[in-house]
Amino acid sequence: TLVFDVDGGSTLVFPHWGAKRMEESGLYDRVISIKQEKGHHIRATKEALAKYDPEKVCFDLSTLSAQFALALGGALGVKLDGVVDMSDHVFKMRAIKDEYEIGEIKEAIRITEEAVMEMVEASKPGVHSRDLKKRLDAAMIEKGAVEFSFWSSVGFGNGPRRPPRVVEQGDILLTDVGCRVESGYCSDMGRTWPMTTTPEIRDYLERMVSAHSESLKNIRAGTTGNEVLRRASEVNLEHGFEPLVRCGHQIGLDVHDYTMPFAPSFGPIVTDDKPLKAGMTLTFEPQHEDAKLGFRSHVEDVVLVMEGDPVLLNSLPWDLTW
Repeated sequence: TLVFDVDGGSTLVFPHWGAKRMEESGLYDRVISIKQEKGHHIRATKEALAKYDPEKVCFDLSTLSAQFALALGGALGVKLDGVVDMSDHVFKMRAIKDEYEIGEIKEAIRITEEAVMEMVEASKPGVHSRDLKKRLDAAMIEKGAVEFSFWSSVGFGNGPRRPPRVVEQGDILLTDVGCRVESGYCSDMGRTWPMTTTPEIRDYLERMVSAHSESLKNIRAGTTGNEVLRRASEVNLEHGFEPLVRCGHQIGLDVHDYTMPFAPSFGPIVTDDKPLKAGMTLTFEPQHEDAKLGFRSHVEDVVLVMEGDPVLLNSLPWDLTW
């Protein structure tokens, strides 16, 4: 449990095995060490709140289990309802990123991109896609990630969707991958690359890059998430691709940052009719599927919303091998 007061003071309730490390970090004014036994967490949290008026204590109920929330409310004699729940305020704050948060997301992206490039360079006919995924995951941890922001994938963009297999000449490979850095911030990105660049494959990939670049320009403050989706779907059709169901989501401390209904994603639900605001970070991942050719791709970046043109936080090029 982490307790903040209006003056910026902080108290952390933490298991005994890591309490000393938390104290030495200097991040908290007070650390209360607990054993992982029934009742200790509640008693220590009550101790952390002892000097405060229970009627003026608010909770981020989105971070508490129902069991813990009910037990804590009973111990404090506080009714946990919408009046004391401050999760909406937290979500509003999380929706707009400051310079520090953007820097942390960029660090997660840097780690991921370096790992992706190493994996791409190792991809060739005869290598199993499962081994490429293992290499990708290991590289992210080696480069400083504390964990994965979701279960990464390495798949194929040609023919029917299929389970992991050995890479063959003529394959199109694609990846969806992300990591989390120590501060908690996440990355989420995708890239597509061919084993063979035939005229047909090159034409498809060049149309993919053109559509992706054109659709990206519609992301700016004041535009709704569903407007971005609608325009990206139109651009897809203009380039010979299938229409879209969705094309991106909020990202921050969670890879799919739960900021609804205060911050839109890129479709297709009602809350995505809200306008984007400067400082929001979202992934942009419109799929470019050519049903006639049986080709599909995954290109995904994190975008910083601005009053004007968006800022792409990724640096790894879309046409990274051709």
